[in-house]
Formats: sequence, C-alpha cells, structure tokens
Amino acid sequence: MEWINEIKKSDISNRILSFEDYMELFEKDPRKECRPSCVYFKDMFEHFGTDQQHTFNLFKTSSPSFAAVQGQHEPQEEIFQSISNFVEEGFNNKFILLVGPNGSSKSSLIKKIMDAGEDYSLTDEGSLYTFSWIFPVDSFIKGGLGFGAEKKQQALDTYAYIEDREVSAILGSDLKDHPILLIPLNKRRNILDKLFKDTPDYLNSIKKSYLYNSELSKRNKLIFDSLLKTHKGDYLEVYKYIRVERLFIDKRLSNSAVTIEPQMHVDANIQQITMDRRLASLPASLQSLNLFSLGGEVIMANRGILEFSDILKRPIDTYKYLLTTLENHAINLGGIISELDVLFIGSSNELHFNAFKQHPDYNSFRGRFNFIKVPYLLNYQLEENIYEGQVESLKDRCHFEKHAIKALSLWAVMSRLRKPNPKNYPDKKLGSLISLFSPLQKALYLSTGSVSEQFTHKEKQVLQANYDFVWDEYKNDPSYEGMFGISPRDMKQIIYDLANEYRLVTFIEVLEYLRDFSERKNEFDFLNIAPENDYHNTHKLIDLIESFILNQFDEEVRSSLGLIDERSYEDYISKYVHQIRAYIKGEKIKNTVTGKHEECDMFFIEEFENNVQIKDNRDDYRSHIISRLGAFSIDNPGAPLVMTEVFPDIIKFLKESFREEQKKVIREIGKSLVFYISDNHDAISNNSKQRIELLLENLRQEYQYSTEGAFQMLQYLIKRSY
Repeated sequence: MEWINEIKKSDISNRILSFEDYMELFEKDPRKECRPSCVYFKDMFEHFGTDQQHTFNLFKTSSPSFAAVQGQHEPQEEIFQSISNFVEEGFNNKFILLVGPNGSSKSSLIKKIMDAGEDYSLTDEGSLYTFSWIFPVDSFIKGGLGFGAEKKQQALDTYAYIEDREVSAILGSDLKDHPILLIPLNKRRNILDKLFKDTPDYLNSIKKSYLYNSELSKRNKLIFDSLLKTHKGDYLEVYKYIRVERLFIDKRLSNSAVTIEPQMHVDANIQQITMDRRLASLPASLQSLNLFSLGGEVIMANRGILEFSDILKRPIDTYKYLLTTLENHAINLGGIISELDVLFIGSSNELHFNAFKQHPDYNSFRGRFNFIKVPYLLNYQLEENIYEGQVESLKDRCHFEKHAIKALSLWAVMSRLRKPNPKNYPDKKLGSLISLFSPLQKALYLSTGSVSEQFTHKEKQVLQANYDFVWDEYKNDPSYEGMFGISPRDMKQIIYDLANEYRLVTFIEVLEYLRDFSERKNEFDFLNIAPENDYHNTHKLIDLIESFILNQFDEEVRSSLGLIDERSYEDYISKYVHQIRAYIKGEKIKNTVTGKHEECDMFFIEEFENNVQIKDNRDDYRSHIISRLGAFSIDNPGAPLVMTEVFPDIIKFLKESFREEQKKVIREIGKSLVFYISDNHDAISNNSKQRIELLLENLRQEYQYSTEGAFQMLQYLIKRSY
C-alpha cells in the first residue's frame, strides 16, 4: 500500500481554504488569481511553450486519452491569436469555429486544449478556485443553525475546515463563481485598481472583464444578502460560511471542459431547489428564498471551455442564443441572467459550413464567429506520424516493412494537391518552374523543401526561396489544398484492411491495394475529380510512388553492397578542366607532390570523357568546355566558379555511367537470388553467395528490413528495374 503514501506526498495542497486564507493567497499573486478564462487559457499555452519550429507543445504531447496532433501549425497559431484577442477585449466575445473536411483533426485540436487544461489546472501555476456555502450543525450554533443566537465557546472563525459530521448542509456554486466576487463591487474595484496600478495594460484588460464589473450569480447573491441581513451587516460573519475550493478542469466529469454533441437538446436549464428535502436543514432565512439550481452543458463549462461538436449539424435556431451570450457574456434562463466566463469553440465540416453560408442569418453569426480553416495535411512525413501508434499496435499480427506507410502517406498527400497554376504567381519565372512539378515532386517539396534534380542550381534557389508562396497558392481559394482527398480516418481503415489480409506488408502490397481502391469511385468523391495532367490521375499517382520508392530502395541496395560513388564531382570536374586547359595551351602541369612540371594526364582525361559518353570530336568537346566556363564568368561577374553549377549535364552523365557499372553487379545478384531463396546454394558461386548475405545483413542492420521483406522487395526491384 505504498502508493497511498505516494499519493499523500504528491497530493495538491490548498484544496480547501477559508475565505480569509484565500485572500492572503490572492494578495501574494493577484495576477495569477485574477484571471478570466481567456487569460487563463493564454497562460496555459505559454506554460507549455513552443518548440524550435514555434509549434505549441501542448498539441504535441501524447496521453492515454488523446494522441499528439500532427502538423496543423497555422490553425494552432490562429487559435492562440484568437484567445489573445479575447484577452484584449476582456472576455471571450467570439466563437472559435474550426472548419475543415471530415477527419482533419478539428476535434483533436480541441481535445488537446481540454487535455492541457486538465494538466494545467493540477499545477500551482494553473490553480483555479471557486467556493461553496458550509452550514454547520447545532454543535456550533445554538438553536438549530440559530441565526442571531449566542455562539458556543468553541465557535470558529470559519466553518471551512470543520469535519463532515459537523456539517448540516453544503450548497455548491453552479457557475463556479470566483471567490473575489464575494467582495462588494465597489470595494473589489478599489482593491483591483490598487493591486494592478503598476501594470496599467493588464488593469485595462481586467476592467473589461466580469471580475471587475459583475456580481455573484443569482443564487449566491440571494444567499449572501440573506446571511448579511441576518448578521446585521457583519461581513466577517457571512464569510465564515465560505469554503474556498480548488477547481480542477476535468472533461470526464464535465467540469469546466464540456462537449455538446450534435444531437438536439437544451444546453442550459433551471430547476427550483427550495423544496428539496435534502436542503431542509438550511437556515430558516434561506428556506424562505426562491432558490434555483442551474444545469446543462453551458453551466457546467463555466470558467473553462465548451466544445460544440459538429455544431452546424444542428438547426440554427438551437444556438441563436450564442449571439447574445457572446455579446453580453451572459445567458438568460427563465428571466435569471447569469454571467458566463466560457471559451466557446466548435467544429464543422465543409459541407455543412457551405450550407451555413447560404443561410439568411449567416451575416449575423459571422460577426461573432472566428472561422479557422483546418485542412488535411500536405506533409507526408507528418501524415506518417499519425499512423505510428496504429502500426505499433498491429505488430503482433502484421509487420509493416519500411516504405510501406511512407507509400501510403505519399498517396494520401498527393490526393489532396492541386496542379500549380502559373497565373497565380506574379513572378513568371517562379510560375513557370512550379508548373513543371509532378504531384510527387510537389508533395516532396511541400514536405521537405527538396527540389528535383531536373532543375538547375539557380532554379532550385528560386524554388526554395519561395516555399511559403507555393504553400499558400490555394490558401484562400474555395477549393483549397487539403479540402479534398483521402481522410486519415479512411487511411486507418486501409491499414487495418492490409493487416487483416497480409502477415507482411511491403510497399508492393500497399500499391496493389491502392490500385483496387482507386476503382471505388462510388464511395469516395475525391476519386471522381477530373485529372489535370498527372494530378488526380489515381493510377499515375501510384506509378509515381512506385518509381520513387523503388529508387530509394535501389539506393539502399547499392549502399548495402558498397556500390557508392565516393567521388567528389566538384573535384573530379575541376581536375578535368585543369588538365584540358593545359592540354589546349600545350602547357605542362605542376605536380603538387614533387613540385615538378609534367605532361597532362591523358589517361585521366580519356577516362573522364568515356564516363560522360562523348560522341563528338574530343578536341572540339574540350574547347567547348573551356568556352562554357568563359560564358558563365561573363554572365555572372564576380560569382564563384562552381563546377557542379556550370556543368549539371556532366554530373548527370557521370551518375548514369557509374549506375551502369553497378547494374552489372545487381543483375548478377538477381540471377543468383532465386537459387539462394530456394536453398539451392550449390548452383551459385561463393562470391555471389557472400554478396547476397552481405546485402541481406546490411539491409537488416542498416535499414531495419526483415529477411522476408528484403527478399520480396529485392525480387520486385530486379524485376522492375534490372
């Protein structure tokens, strides 16, 4: 039972305080204690901080309840900015509505805010307080609860700390009123003016909030005034009945973190409680009051966050009350006006949002709503991260090889992209370059910033310098990128389908599944989008992914075999230029080791020219190379002479030349692989056997392939590429 002691040690102090003790705590840190919900949630964001990419950490942390949110940096920033704006206004004067396609993590963003709110409220920095009314039994006061009677000698200065057996009745605060609202309004204002006189900006914000301008909720006000009258205006006697309590945000208990589902029902209600037998022990002066209990999601969410899940699925009339509630930060229930301090946030899919914009009342709502777009991800690496937990949970019945989920994630992102339109770019050069991107090239560019080798060094610089412009091309377009395409929810189902069908899944099985999936046009609207070149051409997308993954695996195979070109192309070309320049001029070259001048290295020159597959007269080719260097210097005065920039065509030929040499080795392995897999090792040479075993070992150790997966992918690679 050591865990009990551990709980005691870690238990949060100051769960229960008297009003006097709370005021001492309040005066030590009034900024922390005097926070409306907008300030509280802004502080919460800042408490968890950001990473080096300025992404809020609270969305990145995983918990048993909610996985980390991948990507969505812009919506996160917009949510934070909206809350910051509320701070300037002094209260939450707008509804934050997250809009996007189904499964784009709208609800996940909200759940992470709630999750962080729970954690933050457990800390000292995030402590919140409310209060209850405590009425003691006769042992403390003569004559029942005996208002006006003489006290016994053991009478206390407060009833906050008395034992449960000594309590006659407890009345909680439905709206979780802040304890400082117990201070009379004018006196409270004087206190806040004095406490925050050195921070005028924060004082101005507080002056706009309910903490500076409002009274207690109706029931608490009735009780307070009745007790004050009974005790002949003695505030200290009234404060004896106050027990200040820690308020913990808790979604499971619907405590200041509440979700309203789309089904129709009332969000708040009122119920008379004066006749409740459980409250028969209240003082006589209170029993004569017409007391009511407030309930419903809006009430339970006070001083916290209220989520309207898929809000636009409900008829608009069911949430018209939000217009006046957001404007006045109060709700009217049966004539009882109750002040609210709630962060209102919700979600809607694009279909319902577009219908909402056609409604006659849309303009009325628009002024009270902040619309934040939450598209599908356009970064395949972040898309991969979504499925890590799912793949891990399936490992006992199915193994997903390297590149399998990458292929799936690339296809998902490519299904969400639009073909670049040069007319959208003021810079014609940039527009012409980006229009050359295939769906795969665009997906890689948006995910990693990498640019295809088909572009020159200068062109790459132009593209990399304008990354944000390319990312934002369709940002404000009605058919923005990420509005359509495959949903992560459907992606997860695809992974389950693959796991149910195969014990081992390589990218080969993934592509086979996607080819069949692409025919399900009756089920998925995005499969019916008219192709623009390769964009939205579902079969072409799969071919592009196949080629990309095969090239990556090919590089891994070559590396595993030690077939890597270790040459520095810059040095290799520089040496060639140095040699042919001396050859053309009929000069000798100084040997840097011996210091002697020697004839040109014709063996090196001819080897180089063979590697770049020269078909013209070699003397003419050499003169052409020197001329290109001169032309580059004239066109780029003062620019450093970088051979790989001047001669990108030579780089291409050199790589292809070395690749042809490698192909011979891999073809030989391909011939022997069939015998090796069938355990017919006698049919292959020892050299081939050793090479295959080296290859498999390196693929396992360096690239984390299974033996079976490596065999399957090797056979597929050799069949397709060799």
